[in-house]
Formats: sequence, C-alpha cells, structure tokens
Amino acid sequence: MNTLSRRQLLRLGGGALVAGLAAGHGWATPEDKEMRIGAVLPMRTGMTPIGGQTSYIAAADAAHKGIIMGGEEYARNAALLNRELKVLVATAPDEDAARRAAARMIASEGVFSLVSGFGTEQTRILSELAAERQVPFFNIAASGDVLRGENCNRYTFHVEASAAMYLDAMAAWFVHAGLRRHFFVVADTPEQQAQYERMRRALSDQHFGAEEVGRAEVSGERPLFTNALQQIETIQPDIVVLMLDVVGQLDFLGQFESFGLDDILVTGFPSAMAQTRAFYAASRNASATVGSGFRAALFEASIDNYGARELNARFLDRWNQPMDPSAWAGYQSVKMLYEAALMAQTMDGGALIEHLEDPRTSFDVHKGIGVSFRPWDHQLRQPIYLVQINSEAESAEDLASLAGELPEIRKPGTDPIERLDQIGDLPGQSKCEFN
Repeated sequence: MNTLSRRQLLRLGGGALVAGLAAGHGWATPEDKEMRIGAVLPMRTGMTPIGGQTSYIAAADAAHKGIIMGGEEYARNAALLNRELKVLVATAPDEDAARRAAARMIASEGVFSLVSGFGTEQTRILSELAAERQVPFFNIAASGDVLRGENCNRYTFHVEASAAMYLDAMAAWFVHAGLRRHFFVVADTPEQQAQYERMRRALSDQHFGAEEVGRAEVSGERPLFTNALQQIETIQPDIVVLMLDVVGQLDFLGQFESFGLDDILVTGFPSAMAQTRAFYAASRNASATVGSGFRAALFEASIDNYGARELNARFLDRWNQPMDPSAWAGYQSVKMLYEAALMAQTMDGGALIEHLEDPRTSFDVHKGIGVSFRPWDHQLRQPIYLVQINSEAESAEDLASLAGELPEIRKPGTDPIERLDQIGDLPGQSKCEFN
C-alpha cells in the first residue's frame, strides 16, 4: 500500500483537520487523546452465495474494507495532531449477537460511536442500544423508512439513503425518460409493501402523466412469478419495478428472459446487497439483456469527480476491487465521526449529537457538495446515482458505469439544501418524533 504524504493527509482531513490543528490540545482530559470507533458487521462463514441468511455478506464485506481503510487513513491524520484513532470491528451472525458485541465494545473497549446497520431489525436494536448508552450510531446499510420514522432515535444518524430517497430518484429518472407506465411486482412483506406504497405516492404526487398499470403480489418466502409474467405480457408496461429481496429479483430476471419479454425495462429496489458488484454480476448472468439494465445506487466506483476519483483509486489499490456503495458508506462514517469529534473537541455523546444536528455542520463525502444531516430524521442529505450494468464487461471495475445523478447539484441559482431535499421525506411527511 502506498504511504500518504503529509500534504495528502491534509487534503484528506479537509476543514476538520484545519480546525483541529488550530484548536491545538484543547480537549478536556488526556484520555481524549485516543479515539475509538466500533463497527459491528454480519459474520462470514466460508463460501457464501447470495441469498437466505447470507444476503448481506457481500455488502458487509465491502463495508468492512471501507471501514478499515477509513481507519487507516484517519489514524495517520490523527497522528499529525498527537492523537490516536482506532477502529474496532466485531462480527455477529444475528441481531442478538450484534447487540452483545456493540454493548461489549461500548462498556469494555471504550468506543465513543458505533457503525453498523444491516437489516431493519438489527439496526433498530442497535439504535435502541445507542440511545441507552448515549453514543452516536451511524447506519450504513439499512434503508427502511421506519427507521427514520416510527423507530427514529436521536442518537442514530443514517449514512445509507432512505427508501424514500431511492424511490423518489427512481420515479424521477424513469418518468423523465418517458417510462410512465409502471408495473410492480411486490413481495407480501411489510418492508416491500411499504416500498411499493412510497413509490406509488411519488408517481402520483410528483409526476403528471405517470401511472401504475398493474401490480402482482407474490410470497416473500417462495415467490412464484407466472401470474405476474402473464400480466406483464398482456399489459406491456414501459417499466417493471421489483419490490423483492435480492434472491427474488434474480429469480424474476431469469424467468422474465425465458418468457421472451426482453424489450421491457426491469429495475428493482436497491437494497445494500443489490448495489454490490456481486449482485450486478449475478443480475447479468440471470439475464444478459434485462439483467444489464439501470439501477439506483448510493455510490459508484466509476465516479471521477469531486475527489471520488482519488478515493476510488486508493480503494482499488488497497483491496484490488472496486468501491461498492457500502464500502463508501463505511469509509465516510469513520471519516465523519472522526471529524465530528475533532471539530467538537469531545467524544461526549450528547455534545456530539448537538454538533451533528447543528445546521452549520457539513461534511465532504466526495459527492461534490458539503452534506449535512436532516434535523427532522437524521438522514444524510446527498445525491443518489443511476448506474447501468455493463453486459460486456470483462472486469469488476467495468461492470457498472455512471448514468445519472439526482438531484443535479451543479444547477445554479438554487439553494444546495433545497436541491438535496428534493428526494426523501420532508418534515411534513416524516413520522419521526425524537424523545
């Protein structure tokens, strides 16, 4: 791995490092010299395919690499200020184990913050623990709107985009591309049903002329698609949107191709796993035509603006693989938590929460604009990307390419926060009530 120069480290730290250097050694106690961040990730057990209990493994592996790289880079940054940064990682196979691991790191290892969030239930449990122990918790992979709504928590901040943000972006892209007639295939699970209702609302409230022309509900356990495929063949919609888990999406693509419906665009809800290069490859293998379509993503390894080119190059050099969105989220979480503690000159949970909620607090996350957390639900404001899977790619780096960005952050004459708040739930729509 290449050694970073002092000038590169200064560039990595941005405004936070400058503020820290100017502040000198003004922290409350000598113990504040060491900063510890704890991460809890799903456990890998041997060779794990996509699906079942292993559905988060590829995303978690990518997140692990991003977290480790963030820890390495900002540990060197911290050393310039005569401080230490350590990132501790624990693996946990289920929700109970995740809670035990996080509680142990807080109590015994002295971490001042947590990074995790794989699945709605695990994220909810860790969110409650964070509030109980009064430490900031950054969610990096759970998109469920309920976590920003009924189950919101003042100590939890969401680096992963919300389902509402993804669905608003998807509706805008496809309608503006002339794809107005939507057909939905929806699993009979609460989360997938909520995704369907949210996108249907986005279409009806925000896009004149867009319409739902059909909907097929399938089992979340063992979905059968014959009825859905027959309806699609009859209706001939412009686009089919899959509110299914990653296994269901791949199964549908394979059957869709065999039905001879390869002239209709198919996309699916972009869960953290469905944004990995592993999923993109599996999608292309399931259907060379419709499986090489357009997807929404939190980040894309082919972005070469806003300092993302250098970040992607460092990640590729460090791990010999492209930076998947969960890797980006893990890296940025370490960066933001480090910068927040540095700028606030404290690791006290309550003081950090106030700093993160301050409307003047913003972070450079290599997306071209300073971003902040929304005060009403602690969702990180940020652009969402549209990517296309490359059917002819021969390497992981070339497997996807950037096709669009929403909102358009370079549009002049408008307020950046107003632009970023074009996607996702606004205060009047949010069900979050912080205690």
